[in-house]
Amino acid sequence: MNTTHQKFSKEHNIIKKVITEGGKIALKWYNNKPKVWKKEDGTDVSEADIEIDNFLQVELKKKIPHTGWLSEENKDDYSRLNYDKALIVDPIDGTKSFLNGKKDFCISIALINYGRPISAIIYNPINEELFEAEKNKGSWLNSKKIHTTKTSKLENSKMCAFKPMFSHPAWKKPWPKMFIDNKNSIAYRMALVSSGQFDSMMALNTKSDWDIAAGDLLITESGGKVTDHKGNQLIYNLKNISKKSIIGACEGLHDKIIERVEEIKL
Repeated sequence: MNTTHQKFSKEHNIIKKVITEGGKIALKWYNNKPKVWKKEDGTDVSEADIEIDNFLQVELKKKIPHTGWLSEENKDDYSRLNYDKALIVDPIDGTKSFLNGKKDFCISIALINYGRPISAIIYNPINEELFEAEKNKGSWLNSKKIHTTKTSKLENSKMCAFKPMFSHPAWKKPWPKMFIDNKNSIAYRMALVSSGQFDSMMALNTKSDWDIAAGDLLITESGGKVTDHKGNQLIYNLKNISKKSIIGACEGLHDKIIERVEEIKL
């Protein structure tokens, strides 16, 4: 049985409806030269990011009250820590690709309960891909159930990551030959692993909750594993929202990747 008859929660269905409307705003601005400026950290943000963020915040706070809010495009006032549940949002993950007319960007929303995602949607409006998962209900792409791959050998596996990292001279043990491709959006990389289009993804630099929380649930619910490079489960909606690393992979590869990276000091 491939097509979903899964009953998602009311909260999940609200997020799905709102994120698809947010996607229409992204399509309006795509290849349409939105204004761009630099944030304090030096990264680009555009009026498209802000318009989507404002729309999502107004609609989701209205329809899912008594829930904390954390978004890449809002100053964190830590009021989210007063709630058991929090929405963690990236209005455009992969802004650089979006602004350059590339297709590897997405909108990412996760609903967190006591530190772990219970509902997740990653939406790529250009490719018309809606990835969704809810705790204990599996992962789905455009209403068809998805699974991570059954790959068990790193050699010739498909890795979604920054390719030059694997040829760095500091590795004690050389990596085997793999098919390596990168996507600007971390969330989208994770979605592609959840649907079996890649066997694994990895980033060994700091990421924030909004980059990875939705992808964590998507990969986990589709049969894979998500941890930091030490093999630790990730907890979200803490005061510190930075994560030093992220490994997301099918079950057959996850521990083999961890074996190679766990000694690295980040």
